[in-house]
Amino acid sequence: MTARILLLEDDESLKLILSRALGSAGYQVRATASPDTALNWIRNGEGDLLLADVLLDGSNFLENLGLVARLRPQMPVIVMSAQATASTAISAAKGGVFEYLPKPFDLDDMISAVSAALGEEAKAGRRKMTEEPTGFIGQSAAMQSAFKAIARAATSQAHVMIMGEPGVGKRQAAEALLRARGISSDDAVVVTPSNPVAEIFASTQSAKQVVWLRLEEWSSEQQRAARDALDAGVGRVIATASQSPEAGLDPRLLGRLSECLISVPPLRERRSDIPALCDAFLGQFARRDNQDLVRLDKDAVQYLEGSAWTGNVVELRSVLSRLSLATRGRVAGLDDVMTAIMADAGDAREALDVHANAIAALSLSRTSARAVAIDAVDRALFSQALDRCGGNRSRAADLLGLNRNTLARRLAELDPDSDDM
Repeated sequence: MTARILLLEDDESLKLILSRALGSAGYQVRATASPDTALNWIRNGEGDLLLADVLLDGSNFLENLGLVARLRPQMPVIVMSAQATASTAISAAKGGVFEYLPKPFDLDDMISAVSAALGEEAKAGRRKMTEEPTGFIGQSAAMQSAFKAIARAATSQAHVMIMGEPGVGKRQAAEALLRARGISSDDAVVVTPSNPVAEIFASTQSAKQVVWLRLEEWSSEQQRAARDALDAGVGRVIATASQSPEAGLDPRLLGRLSECLISVPPLRERRSDIPALCDAFLGQFARRDNQDLVRLDKDAVQYLEGSAWTGNVVELRSVLSRLSLATRGRVAGLDDVMTAIMADAGDAREALDVHANAIAALSLSRTSARAVAIDAVDRALFSQALDRCGGNRSRAADLLGLNRNTLARRLAELDPDSDDM
């Protein structure tokens, strides 16, 4: 018997695309944009699987998952969402969905999920959406993997180790996991490297949920106390560390905490999330300072996407905060972004790197990117050298460390229709 798919999607174009893809894969499809209609179909025993968008005309379909489970406890549910946050993935997992597909997704992945789900039993559950911490968002595959890991951990009371470079948002991941477990961050005991050894041991005996931060900074004595505390039992621990397991963590402590592992990716592995992060942070700063929202032009966004961000999301946030204060609601361009970044440049080499990154980011959008970048640098160098030397090419060549003929030849290559820059 051909499986029957109920499709709930209010985007008419996407609804048509998904219906055709499912039909081509051999499924019968009944589609609607109305949650009430879909729920009535389910109530009447129609369909073998529900494929539903999360946000539908202002409503959140995740809040109907409990009803779906009561009406048809054996019906698998797959949800789709462009709201790429940890809360969405967590709520989907808590609601018992078979799979959560962040938009945009590959149609083949959707078909594979449907095929797999039809052999599985859906689970019951419901969870209200919570506000997502600004910065802990993203549609990239790397970030979606982190969200799904948090969602899996939310359904367990295992100890959890959250790994990642400094500044990626490990504490935010821990807070998201606490919320998913139904625990306010105010009700959890937070322990840092500054806490005495006695408090580390006592923390797991006095609270159901404990957050141990920055384990890589803990002394050997503190790590032994933590290990003894875990051996004594009682509380559940969510720990964070900014380095690999091989770099100094007590093996037994790591083994106990690694009942569940979550890896938060560095920003360089999720550059496609940077525009959304910029929007989120700039919106936060506009509310913070009661000012108009700062917008970024295309070149500014492109540069931010191409920057190194060794400090990860924390560094990006600091730059955008300075940018928001400096521009006060107007459109910010590349010069504004570079000025904000330059505040962190402590010496001439760092300053040069900032400008070089800007040139690289803009050049990489063009074919022959390296030649484009080199031409841009040479034009600027030669123009300023000639200005400083009053147009004297011999003196400009000396300043640049070139001979006069080389300078003349390169000038001709850069601008064959002019004798001067």
